[in-house]
Amino acid sequence: MKKIWITLLLVVLLALAVIPAAASGNGPGDPKGPGVPQAVPQGTAVASQQRSPRGIFTITGTVSAIDTVNNTVTIMVSRGNKLTQPYLGTDVTVVTSTTTKFLYKSSTTATATKIAITDIQVGNPVSVTGTVKNFTWTATRITVGANLSCLP
Repeated sequence: MKKIWITLLLVVLLALAVIPAAASGNGPGDPKGPGVPQAVPQGTAVASQQRSPRGIFTITGTVSAIDTVNNTVTIMVSRGNKLTQPYLGTDVTVVTSTTTKFLYKSSTTATATKIAITDIQVGNPVSVTGTVKNFTWTATRITVGANLSCLP
């Protein structure tokens, strides 16, 4: 009788461990399972619908807006690293801080000179490096005026 109770207890414990895992989905019958391709939203207008990118980003593009009150620069993304690929052709608003370096280069061989955010103008070609976390793109460096040969 003792063996039956131990066996029954093991079966119940096994069922309790397996049932939640089986009910969680992501299997072949789940609409979000591995066989169904998922749509990936593009651009910042639907950013809340996608997983937040995280890490170090590089963007090359053109300034489309500047907000010196909130210290943000909006960039139309032309090129970038893997993290920015879903945002190609869209505007990304980059937050600046007191540690952000603003630089101007008159040519690719010229030495960069320091500028202020107020020196940046809409339409300027820029190269931006920074970090992104929770959909907040924070610039560590914005370089204006370089001969950005990778721009279309």
